[in-house]
Amino acid sequence: MTQLHGSSLDPDASALSNNSSVDTSKNFQARSYKKIRFLSLLAFCVLLSGVLDLSIGPGEFSFSTVMDVLLDKSSHGVQLEVIIWDYRLPVALTAILVGAMLGVAGALMQTLLNNPLAEPFTLGVSSAASFGAALAIVMGVGVLPNVGSILVTLNAFLFALVTCIVLLMMMRLKNVGTQSIVLFGIAIFFAFNAMLAMMEYGASETQLQRIVFWMMGSLARASWTQLGWGAACLFTILPFCMLRTWRLTALRLGEETALSMGVDIARLRIEMLVCISLLAATAVAFVGTIGFVGLVGPHIARLLVGEDQRYFVPLSALTGALMLSITSIVSKSLTPGIIYPIGIITALIGVPVFIAIIIRHSKERLP
Repeated sequence: MTQLHGSSLDPDASALSNNSSVDTSKNFQARSYKKIRFLSLLAFCVLLSGVLDLSIGPGEFSFSTVMDVLLDKSSHGVQLEVIIWDYRLPVALTAILVGAMLGVAGALMQTLLNNPLAEPFTLGVSSAASFGAALAIVMGVGVLPNVGSILVTLNAFLFALVTCIVLLMMMRLKNVGTQSIVLFGIAIFFAFNAMLAMMEYGASETQLQRIVFWMMGSLARASWTQLGWGAACLFTILPFCMLRTWRLTALRLGEETALSMGVDIARLRIEMLVCISLLAATAVAFVGTIGFVGLVGPHIARLLVGEDQRYFVPLSALTGALMLSITSIVSKSLTPGIIYPIGIITALIGVPVFIAIIIRHSKERLP
């Protein structure tokens, strides 16, 4: 009788088990709906911020006027059509696109390396791109010959890509842990910064201005052509990553857990680092050095939805996009008639967050 009482034949025990399963299922659905609401809210905020970005700048226009021109180009004359469609819209969309690319790159890098401080800027990718751009500006030296006016952009892209490939090769070595990869990335950061300083020392006044302008990060070079290439990159890589979100989630549970679930960790890291390389290299090549978006964006996403990569990756894209779009608005609003480089604004936001993350994780490791 004692065994029957504790078994599944006991109707009270069966009812309790069923109720518990129903409650667990309801809680899971409630959490999923909450995460979907966060995604929807952030998507709306990105859209709203993008329209506000179009409204703000030299010669401000009302929100309704901007909406009219977006819906009908010729509704307010040729002048407004040119300002909105040829100048401001590429800049606003580039801010959203580059922010999303850096947000996804930072999220994937933090997941792969299991390090909250990992992002393209802190691992030397951006400094490598800056050195490549400086090499083209000062010496006219390019990795590929006869590329004309895109020499600086192409050099920046290729140097960032090569740096990511070096990090990938390091990851494939035996007995090299994720912490070693982070330290190696920091070494790359300082090495390229030193070489960049040498280039600046020998540059002319005009060349030095171009290098500094590049390093500060700017949306001034935004164009519809760049938007096309960037959108093709993001919307090819993002679905590829979303198909692997359960493997990334398993990896966050620990390498042993991921291996027990049949995840090929080595292959997953290679695939994701290739994606990170393309996203970071393309973003930096378009707008120059933009720091901390790939660090702050994923941390905000993690606070909202946790480590479930199905929601974490797309929300990182949205938080990165919103962060850079708001930065674009702030850069035009601080001083009338002056548009500040967005890299300065993101650094002012990112440095305190960076310090807060370090302090938080230091406290967590204390006994």
